[in-house]
Amino acid sequence: MTTQRLTIIVLFALFPLSACGQDATAQKKEVLAYLRGLGNGSFLFGQVATWVHDENPDMDHPTNWLKKVVDHTGKMPRYGTVTYDFHDDPFPDAAWNNGVKKMWDRGMIVGVFTFYANPAGRAWNAPLDIDPIFAPDDNPTKRNFYKQMDRMAANLQWLKDQGVPVVYTPFVESNDKNKWHAKETNQHAIKLYRLVHDYFKNDKALDHIIWAYHTTSNHGALENYYPGDAYVDILGKSAYGTGLNFSEYDWAVQKKKDAGKIIWWSELGIRGRSNPPRDCMDVLTKLQNSYPELAGFVFWSDSGFYNVVGNNNGPQLMARPEIVTLE
Repeated sequence: MTTQRLTIIVLFALFPLSACGQDATAQKKEVLAYLRGLGNGSFLFGQVATWVHDENPDMDHPTNWLKKVVDHTGKMPRYGTVTYDFHDDPFPDAAWNNGVKKMWDRGMIVGVFTFYANPAGRAWNAPLDIDPIFAPDDNPTKRNFYKQMDRMAANLQWLKDQGVPVVYTPFVESNDKNKWHAKETNQHAIKLYRLVHDYFKNDKALDHIIWAYHTTSNHGALENYYPGDAYVDILGKSAYGTGLNFSEYDWAVQKKKDAGKIIWWSELGIRGRSNPPRDCMDVLTKLQNSYPELAGFVFWSDSGFYNVVGNNNGPQLMARPEIVTLE
């Protein structure tokens, strides 16, 4: 048994993630220590449990991707993410909150995305003037966005009260021009991220949050949209298609070494819709040979072709000793 693997096992033994009555802020520190111990032979298996649409946040519901992965492989991911969709609002906030808490109570590390609605009151992918959000005076765009932040802060406060620390991503793929939050410059995207961070941390005292940030696979985006070391605990990129790329790996590794950042594939889809099923073991091979410093990966949902459900050797990947699932 490698020293790295032994370290992970010892951390898990010392850190029962769903320990009843534990303070969420204290448990945040334990989760961070756990995640920092990953990489170099121990890789976290993550799965987006729900994105948007009508995927139910209850991990035992047939539409939930955690349930689909377990049904297909017999194993539960170690990490899962629930998206609070404020655009379509398919579920009440209590359903998302209870879904996250249930995952934590089962022993998972839990992530939360917020899909904020366009604060200009338009479609999620419609352009807007972002500057009014930062204006000193009241205006409809600013009021709309602050109302959404207050709503999300209340949800995170409920999770904190329940003893649940969360890995929180306020803006999924900060540079994705398809989404309203990236319609303007990288500086606008950075200001938005910092606004949410400072509002939640300073005004709302939400100190149980592990702050996560990621971009698309576009080269240069990870550095150009980076909010700064003071704002981010986990950083990563998306990787879609057959390449399994992380083009700014060296830059990210330097952040890991110099600033203690956790790095991973934040979104992973291992083939395109039109490609034939792929060998899931390619993920482990790529990590071992090209990106050993990554803490792991988070498979995307929406369709099985992204993840282990629609590709070959998913159970074999999850059974490998290098892959950290919920055991």
